Amino acid sequence: MVNAGGTGGLNWHVHAARSLHRWLPTRELIAAFLAGVHTSEKHLLLIGCSAGWMLPTPWLARFTRIDIYDIDPLVPLLFGLRHGRALKAQGVQLHYHRQDAIAGLPAVLNAHPEACLWFDNVLGQVSFRLGDEDVAERQLSQLKHLLAKRSWGSLHDVYSGPIDADMALPAYDSLSWTRMDELPEESAKVRIQADVLSHEDAAQQLLGRLNAKGVWHDHATRTVFGPGTTTTMLPWAFKPHYWHWLQAAWVRP
Repeated sequence: MVNAGGTGGLNWHVHAARSLHRWLPTRELIAAFLAGVHTSEKHLLLIGCSAGWMLPTPWLARFTRIDIYDIDPLVPLLFGLRHGRALKAQGVQLHYHRQDAIAGLPAVLNAHPEACLWFDNVLGQVSFRLGDEDVAERQLSQLKHLLAKRSWGSLHDVYSGPIDADMALPAYDSLSWTRMDELPEESAKVRIQADVLSHEDAAQQLLGRLNAKGVWHDHATRTVFGPGTTTTMLPWAFKPHYWHWLQAAWVRP
């Protein structure tokens, strides 16, 4: 109840509720991204959404049924308070499941063969739960193959760490980011905006835009999306002087 396996729970919800104003620019970037996501499926599997603190209700209202999967026992109450009334007023059916849908994804997919999926800022927590970045990256790299016949998308952490408090706050500018190949990280190329750089140089450019200092954490999500998938990188002021880069994309079969 308190921390939901280290990825949610009461601690997270209190922090989120107190941070909503600071998160507003990122929430607006997410809403703008999702506004451009149009899918023929009317059934959504919403994975790891917590209370849906960052989600725009109008996008959720495009679906007629949403199955919500999360290990946090507070989700039905808090998601319902944040989105439930508006969604039910528009005829959206909400179904809650308290389980780890990432670990049990094949069974979840079999249970809902016509649904599309949205992983809501949860895949970046896999490395924390497993305690091993290499194992997490290998597992996350398999998702795109498991979901090859589905419409699906994800918003997740890529990097996080402290920023220089003595410098002006970074701008809330989103960036286009496309991984070019499956080569090892030290040889891989990334297109960031119009520039093609090594993965290391592209990552340093991201960190430089946020006035990064100290040690930043890699969330092992580099290979969630396949090469050639155009993604959007979004800055997030998680705490006043501790920021994240989030990555979002929507993939069609």
